Amino acid sequence: MPLLGALLRLLGARTRWVLLIALIVGGLTLLGLIGWAATIEDRAATALNPVQRAFRQAGEPISNLLRDLDDFGRLHSENRGLRSRIEQLEADNARLRELQIQVRARQALLEVQAETDAVTITANVTTRDLTGLRTIIGIDRGSNDGLRAGLPVLAAGGTLIGQIYDVRPHTSFVRLITDPDSAVRLLHQQSRSEVVATGDTLGNLEVRIPWTSEVELGHIFVTSGLDGELPQGLPVGRVSAAEGTVQDAFRHVVLDPIAPLDQLEQVLVQLTIPPPDLSILDPDAAEGDGG
Repeated sequence: MPLLGALLRLLGARTRWVLLIALIVGGLTLLGLIGWAATIEDRAATALNPVQRAFRQAGEPISNLLRDLDDFGRLHSENRGLRSRIEQLEADNARLRELQIQVRARQALLEVQAETDAVTITANVTTRDLTGLRTIIGIDRGSNDGLRAGLPVLAAGGTLIGQIYDVRPHTSFVRLITDPDSAVRLLHQQSRSEVVATGDTLGNLEVRIPWTSEVELGHIFVTSGLDGELPQGLPVGRVSAAEGTVQDAFRHVVLDPIAPLDQLEQVLVQLTIPPPDLSILDPDAAEGDGG
């Protein structure tokens, strides 16, 4: 042994390490040949099992967290895709509903066209006075389409909503019947009394009618046609209030427009005005002619 120690001291440090590693490898090989290596491995594994289990248990929350984060990212992406799809479907449904509304409105105007012998043209509402001081709308038809000032403008159902008052080549402006500057000659359907209706600042029409005309709530006023500017018999307004006493020569009557003036989107412009039937003012004569 002293001789071996002296020999190792004579060798360099690197050489000593090489010899040590060679001896360890040789020893392990020898143990493997005689069957001891398996026993050592088994004992080492048994000794390290608790350590491995502890590391596995310590790392399990981290592994679960990483898996949950991955699932959360996948679910978030799927939810974002579903929300986008739902928004697209809602937009498609809204467009379809809007198209149906427009088609129904246009169909109603076409029905009015079919029922009249006058020449008419449809138009879309493009502008609206939102100040509340005037009741005026703009439409996408103008002088190039044959429009001129004074022509009547109708809503669905053939109700009068106003008259053209300003015409450009491709657009026109309509003064609605409720505008303060509007004045329309009307007939009370029941009594045949002719009156002039003017607009007020509340979105209604006002008339003064003789007390002898029995006006009741719900009665209808129509155009008289006797001014030569408007067709005869167009529905205009319904009585919503009537004030006055028997001592008054006239009653103050308020009319609600029959057409929804604040919801107009499409209108009908009547280009030709048939002459009025003057017998409209004499119901008895009209009945005699019919008999």
